[in-house]
This record gives sequence, structure tokens and C-alpha cells, in this order.
Amino acid sequence: MERRVFVIQAGKAFPVVAGVLYLIGCSSSTSPSGTADILSTSTVVNSHTHTANVPASNQLHPADTTYTSSTDSAHTHMVTLTANQLSTLASGGSVTVTSTFNTVTGTHTHEFTFQGKK
Repeated sequence: MERRVFVIQAGKAFPVVAGVLYLIGCSSSTSPSGTADILSTSTVVNSHTHTANVPASNQLHPADTTYTSSTDSAHTHMVTLTANQLSTLASGGSVTVTSTFNTVTGTHTHEFTFQGKK
């Protein structure tokens, strides 16, 4: 092969090689997480329920966290999960917690059961 032909062919291949190396450098050596957001509907109390959502990111980086439930009957509840409970969810386990008293009258609580998704 002539030197000139070799240089031209090598020049054509350079963008492909650079692209492949870029993609290899961007890939992750870990497998994708099976963790997903978890939505829980509370027990029925005084003829209503609430929902609360635990994002996947909180399960992957657990720290004690308090969530605000959805609004129903003109009030919300606070639901607190510990770092250990979030880790349990991340591994596919189940956790049941009791909410705070409601923010309007303070007269009732709800139970929320969260089921991890693995």
C-alpha cells in the first residue's frame, strides 16, 4: 500500500475509532439499578386516603427523610422513613410507617406501606 493511500484510509477511520473510544469511556461498569420510585396509598381513615412517594434516588442514597403526603379532606400528613428503612426498600423489602397527625385538626394518623421494587 502506498503511503499516501494509507494516510487517507487512516484519516477516514479516525472519527470511528474516536467515537468508539468516547462511548467506551462513557459506559458504566455497574449494572443499572432495579430501584424505582415507590408510591404508597395510606389506610382509609375518616373516609379518605393519602398517597406518598419515595423517589428511587432516596433509596440509593439513604438518609432519614420526611415526605409530605397528598392533600385530601383539606389536609396533609408527614411520613418519615429512616435511612435503614430506605435501605430495606432499595433491597426490595417492605416497610410500614405511621404518619403524623393531620395538619388541620391533629385528630388522626394513617399507615403507609411501601414495597421496594427489585
